[in-house]
Amino acid sequence: MKFTLRSHMLDEFFRARVGPKVTAPLWAVHQIGVARNVYLPRFRAASDRKPLVRIGAELAALTAKWRCLPFHYFRYELYDRSLSFEQVAAYLPDTVFYSRLLPVVNRAVELLDDKVACKRILADAGIPQPPLLMTGERSGLWLDRSGDRVPTDSASTLDAALDGAGEVVIKPARYTSGGAGVTVVCNEHGMLRQQDGSPFSLAAYGQEWGGWLIEAFVHQHRELAAFNPHSLNTFRAITALGPDGAHVLYVLIKSSTGVDAVDNACNGGLYARVDPATGTVDEIAHTTALVRHRRHPVTGLAFAEQRITTISQVVATAERAAVHFPKTPIIGWDIAVDQDGRALIIEGNSSPSLMNLQRSHGGLAAALGRSLIDDRRPS
Repeated sequence: MKFTLRSHMLDEFFRARVGPKVTAPLWAVHQIGVARNVYLPRFRAASDRKPLVRIGAELAALTAKWRCLPFHYFRYELYDRSLSFEQVAAYLPDTVFYSRLLPVVNRAVELLDDKVACKRILADAGIPQPPLLMTGERSGLWLDRSGDRVPTDSASTLDAALDGAGEVVIKPARYTSGGAGVTVVCNEHGMLRQQDGSPFSLAAYGQEWGGWLIEAFVHQHRELAAFNPHSLNTFRAITALGPDGAHVLYVLIKSSTGVDAVDNACNGGLYARVDPATGTVDEIAHTTALVRHRRHPVTGLAFAEQRITTISQVVATAERAAVHFPKTPIIGWDIAVDQDGRALIIEGNSSPSLMNLQRSHGGLAAALGRSLIDDRRPS
């Protein structure tokens, strides 16, 4: 028993303390690449930036304050002349959040990062979500929702496992982000096709992505379809778990800026702040390319005129789900609302996007800084 406990503690130590240091060079390369391709061109084009001397002084002060290279100064356009240094210092660097804080606070993250495990935990707890239809592995092992094997060469059996649904969603089961690999597939009596009509191979998908799952397609609420009918427009609700239960801290609405089915910001989607109490949508939506929209580029919908009437269901569902992951107190939940007004958990994320939050809410160093460890470290 002691050996098993010590082994687990050692695993957690390496994940929280050693892993971030080992991957630091890769993180730095990523940051430099994004800064060169996105943030610096935006900086050069800005007409209202501070004098270079002041920018240099602020960069030096931020480096000393956070003990890391202040890439976030350019990510959040903190060189804007209207921002005081107090406002600039309120922004939390992504390096600090992802490398020093979250790995220490969030434990047992595999229960969220493994989408099959997460769905089964939520299903046992009665949390509403799109039904899980099938799972599969690279080895060619396909299972239906009951765990019975589905033959790889039987279209009729595959169709039965999919409940005869005309559309389903397949996604990687583990270790992906930003909507990578998520695909809407048409089912024609067990013959699968992509949206363009070309054949879709589960075997080839498994070879590319490893483990996968198939879940029912969600027909979204008309209120959300009004943003963009081509994508499943979802909410990102950030929950914090404390001694008095789970609470939603922030809510964003996400939508594709084109005809893609996936709304993730990493794929060019936009996101806007939503008031979790009233459902009021902020007048400005953002993208990771630092573009701001007052109207949806696909439908022309004005964000300032929108109010989400189902926001209470979204918040309640996120808080109900969060309590079932007590060792992971900070979670970003992706939530859809179906045509009947039910809030459905699409997935949980143990590493919610800080950029999306701070671009839409302003600096969150006070809320998501050291207080994560001081106030919410699990026992």
